[in-house]
Amino acid sequence: MQKRKVIIIGSGVAGLATAIRMAVMGYPVNVYEKNPYPGGKLSAFEKKGYHFDEGPSLFTQPKHIEELFLLANEPIEKYFTYEPVEIACKYFYENGKVINAWTNSSKFALELKEMVNEDPAAVINYLKRSEDLYENIGTLFLNHTLHKKGTWLNKRIIKALGSVGFSHLFSSLHQFNSKQFSSPETIQLFDRFATYNGSSPYKSPAMMSMIPHLELNDGVFYPKGGMIAITNALVNLAMVQGVQFNFNSPVQRIIQLQGMVKGVVVNGQNIAAD
Repeated sequence: MQKRKVIIIGSGVAGLATAIRMAVMGYPVNVYEKNPYPGGKLSAFEKKGYHFDEGPSLFTQPKHIEELFLLANEPIEKYFTYEPVEIACKYFYENGKVINAWTNSSKFALELKEMVNEDPAAVINYLKRSEDLYENIGTLFLNHTLHKKGTWLNKRIIKALGSVGFSHLFSSLHQFNSKQFSSPETIQLFDRFATYNGSSPYKSPAMMSMIPHLELNDGVFYPKGGMIAITNALVNLAMVQGVQFNFNSPVQRIIQLQGMVKGVVVNGQNIAAD
């Protein structure tokens, strides 16, 4: 019996990860990418002998990439290495102050105390609540759809909802941060985490306060060779699994027949898939 064919539209990180998972399951996989290179936002360029990463500049939660290599039964170190970074980034303010964002909550709290006279206990408590929110709410609703009854019947749901305060739902992130911290620099620093998904801290809910956990508790890492090393590793892993890449190949439309997807149209050509 012929195996069902899979087509992936786009070779961004999500497309690469999906292609790898499907190939590991034994499906023939073709990826169609409109650009002449893979990676989507996670790409790079060189100019005058210098290398520049494009798109994401911080690498968090390497466990998600490690999982792909584990599934493929391939040693990740053969493709990709990384190391933890002590300081996630530096914040530069108009008043001349510079704050180091240590990926150690105690060090970070002392840094804010020294630079802007912020209460260290307030910083540590905020990051602890951020961790609790992420572990109880974030992981549940990131890994399970809101649209299935099973999500709401999950045994973790009571604990998850119990970790949510009134202010997390009915205050903006800025309003929430303004009540947690005394210095304008600290408030602005924690406000910026709303921009992770293009939101405004003045309009997005305080639930966004779970995001700092990823950087300041969980840690930030440096991929050897720059962020583009992530794309390169995933492409190489996909190719080892038999994934076929087609660049300069924009998908013009998805072919549907009687409510079923039957393939795609690329450069005016019908390409069948299941």
